[in-house]
Amino acid sequence: MSIGLVIRNTLYYGIVPKLTVLLSIIMLPLTTPFLTTFDYGIYGVLISYAVLFMSIAPLGMNVHLTNSFFEYPHRYNIVWGRVLMLILISSFLFGLLNMGILMMTLPLPSFTGKLGLCVLGSMPIFLVANGFLAQHIFPLTESPKPLVFTNLAGPVAGMAVSFILIFYFKAGYWGLIASSTVSSIIIFLVFVKYVWKDFNIWPIWDSNRKRLKNMLRIALPLVPHTLGFVLLTSSARIVMSQYGVSYDEIGLFSHGSTMGDYATVITSALVTALMPQIQRSYRSKNYKEYRNLYFLCQTVAVITSFVLCIWMPEIYSILIRNARLAQSCDIACMLCFANVVFSFYTFMSTPAFINKDTPQLLWLVFVPGILNFAACYILIPFWGYRVAVYSTIFFYWSQLLVPFVVGYYKKSVQEWMGDRRIVGFILLVLFADMVIANEAIHAAVWIKVVMTLLAVIALYVGVKKRMSKERKIHDKVLL
Repeated sequence: MSIGLVIRNTLYYGIVPKLTVLLSIIMLPLTTPFLTTFDYGIYGVLISYAVLFMSIAPLGMNVHLTNSFFEYPHRYNIVWGRVLMLILISSFLFGLLNMGILMMTLPLPSFTGKLGLCVLGSMPIFLVANGFLAQHIFPLTESPKPLVFTNLAGPVAGMAVSFILIFYFKAGYWGLIASSTVSSIIIFLVFVKYVWKDFNIWPIWDSNRKRLKNMLRIALPLVPHTLGFVLLTSSARIVMSQYGVSYDEIGLFSHGSTMGDYATVITSALVTALMPQIQRSYRSKNYKEYRNLYFLCQTVAVITSFVLCIWMPEIYSILIRNARLAQSCDIACMLCFANVVFSFYTFMSTPAFINKDTPQLLWLVFVPGILNFAACYILIPFWGYRVAVYSTIFFYWSQLLVPFVVGYYKKSVQEWMGDRRIVGFILLVLFADMVIANEAIHAAVWIKVVMTLLAVIALYVGVKKRMSKERKIHDKVLL
């Protein structure tokens, strides 16, 4: 894959879809005067439960999507059709379960209003199947346009509805949740054409119980793995809602978490764009290329988190026209670094996916997720919602310790990293990056400009140097 294609796909997977982020940022000064921390609290709880069940509904079937694409290149659509049917059924059942839990959780007096809100909040679960398949088929076929533009159109339409409800009708949390509801409906309907019809992937009822059991045996260990991400990102809000923590405080945590999560945009886009190359380099046992790809992604993550963090106060002063919501700025500054280890997770998990060692994936996020949930459950009653910020960062970063305590990853990381001690050095770099960035948020603007320019130049020089080395290696192979 050429550097031009990498940049193009990164733009498609990261920048184009995040135009919705830009639109939401533009909307913030217009909508935040009409929203309260209570609105964000209700919205945060709704989204947390939705994400919880959206992580479970696919039943871990993504392992069969990727593997069948490479193993059965001319008839993978049959496997995908069986997966599609399973997800359609499971998403319906989990959507109903989500509605039941929300009806018992939300502190709203009107039964009819609460039921309507629960239906809207559960719609992304009911309609998760098509988007889930699309997120795999288009990166694998290196044809990003249908995916990114559909994922752009849906949220834009949802945000338009959300803006009208909040700005003109002062609908509060109804306006916030309407965005994801409208978006999920549009995305599901559009992908009927782009996934079902164009790739000939139709729901297939599989009556072969033995084959179904074998698929589930391999896939189900991924459910707690995927659930681990939710426990890392959303368990704090779920615990708060069950402990009766003020929805205003839940709203502050939710808003700060959302702002901080923008730091992962570029890194996740880069990883998605490079995924075919990541897969091929590991499958061909080209560990040097695999390692270089990891360092590229990790460097981007470190620099983007740093830059976003130091400018967060200025971002808040421009965009957040609400004094109460502005109090979440320090939360956002810290949570910029929560998932800075996403690249390391991706490169540790890829060998387990390829080799179908899915039970080993539990160590990467499910165990840290469970520990984070337990920490929030124990500590929030004593120290409040802010303890969840430090707990989330700590247990995200605990992934870096896995190669030192789990035999499977000791061997795997040693294989492609070359020396596991490098992981310890990476941990120190991340910690220093976070500390320096959170100190630099108080620096003068001109100092921040200089630091940003130096960071961008360092990234450019590093990427150019790495690509130059790869080009020389490629030319030697041709000769």
